[in-house]
Amino acid sequence: MIVPKAMKKTEPAPPGNGRGANDRKPREKRWQEILKAAAEVFYEKGYDAATLQEIADRVGILKGSIYYYIKTKSDLLDHLLTEVHNEGVAMIRQRSEESGTVFDKLEAMFRSHIDYMCRNQAKTTVYLHELKALDPKRRESLFRGHEFRDQFLALIKKGQAEGLILDSLDPKLTAQTMMGWTNSLYQWYRPQPRKPMDQIANHFVTIMLRGIATAKGLELLRADR
Repeated sequence: MIVPKAMKKTEPAPPGNGRGANDRKPREKRWQEILKAAAEVFYEKGYDAATLQEIADRVGILKGSIYYYIKTKSDLLDHLLTEVHNEGVAMIRQRSEESGTVFDKLEAMFRSHIDYMCRNQAKTTVYLHELKALDPKRRESLFRGHEFRDQFLALIKKGQAEGLILDSLDPKLTAQTMMGWTNSLYQWYRPQPRKPMDQIANHFVTIMLRGIATAKGLELLRADR
């Protein structure tokens, strides 16, 4: 996904005492370094096996300094999941509000989502893998329903109303299928010079949009190309 240029920060640094002991860096910069290190360690070892000591070592600070930012490893995971979720929702919402046809907007959303996942593989993998392990009540307290999916759902319904997307398709199931297929990238994508992200995105966009389009929708897609 391409993070929107105008997107504001949605996950500020948590409350604390300013700077940790012997920590000379500004608080926000250090917090982002901790989140990045946490994503990498959780990605490499899995959340359960990862330790705060390993994260501190990755950042280059004492383990005790992390406690100026969080109380537990679980807090760190919550902040990481929330950051990825908020970035994704803000990006997809911005793409859905751009000018163009339903297909133009869906394509922009797919390409942004795929680009983000490929460029931020560690934290998106942690998000998608660990989110499933959360208790439903805790997951609901972190996130507000199905904000991400609902951006796609609204466009699918609009496309059906305009005669561009097949009426026989269940809108919610279609949106879920799109999300499931796109999110599967974290399980198999590895950077390859012979298979750049654009090529992967082209495959996804072509198959998804043509697979849901009516005859009228296919004509529009051909005209756009």
